[in-house]
Amino acid sequence: MYAFTNQFSGSALRHRISMINRQQSGYLDYSRYVLWAALVGMMVLACQHRKPEEATTKPHALPATSPTRALAVALEDKRNWYMHSALYQTRSGTRSIQGEPVVLQINNDRMAVNSDHLYESDLYIDGKETPIESLARVAPEYVREAFVMHKWEDQPDVDPKAKSYQILIQTSPIAVAFTPERRRFFTFLQAAAISKHPQGDSYMFTMNSLLEATFFHNKNALVERTKNEHLKVYDEFKNDVEVYINQLPATVADVETVHVREVARLYIKERPYTDWFRANSPLPRFELYIQTAPKRAKRDSSYYVFSPFYSGDF
Repeated sequence: MYAFTNQFSGSALRHRISMINRQQSGYLDYSRYVLWAALVGMMVLACQHRKPEEATTKPHALPATSPTRALAVALEDKRNWYMHSALYQTRSGTRSIQGEPVVLQINNDRMAVNSDHLYESDLYIDGKETPIESLARVAPEYVREAFVMHKWEDQPDVDPKAKSYQILIQTSPIAVAFTPERRRFFTFLQAAAISKHPQGDSYMFTMNSLLEATFFHNKNALVERTKNEHLKVYDEFKNDVEVYINQLPATVADVETVHVREVARLYIKERPYTDWFRANSPLPRFELYIQTAPKRAKRDSSYYVFSPFYSGDF
């Protein structure tokens, strides 16, 4: 009778009640779950397809087809050794790993061990332990694969008697063709015989730290001190360095005009081997930047010289 005060007589409510009483379609409900299950299944299959691809980048994915590979895998299975550097073949081609410090080198076209790590390295050639001196008889073109394994020193179950590095070399009876990756790897080892940091490095010295470096003949500073307390580039670096004094290009001779007490900052940059160890248009290996504070020459050294490696004065 009074429809405008009765909310149950509205057409909207009757429409909702009719929808509730309507028989639901099972097809639509099940199709939603089928579609969801299909999407999940496709994602699982996609992940399984990528696993073999990703595994090829892992050392354990390499089949133990040689005594050298078998040794490398056995060491990694102990979980206290890791692959420090390596050159090996995969189905997709040659792969290499280059770590620092560089243990392997090439001297006079023969394999060698960095002198800093000579007495902490064991050598295995074709799976047999061999005196470290035997490496000098191996030429790079007859190296099929090479692995340098490094021991985790901080592992609780590590063998304290084992040396820090194990060098594993697999040789070939015939010369192996040089692919771009092999050539890059062996070029890196050649550069490592010249530089301890073939990937490049940089150093910074204040006046006091430079006094210490020149006192102990630390060649990372590139300069030494003359008898009259001036700087001088080491003879071995004179032809392989770009010099800048106060951000202006300078010469090696200009460095000798700088008194050691005038140095505010000294920066050294060693370029990566790809810049300086090449046949075509090589760049100088080093860059030397000297920032000076000339007013220091007029002050007494006791104001700012705190190094025990300097006792002179103006």
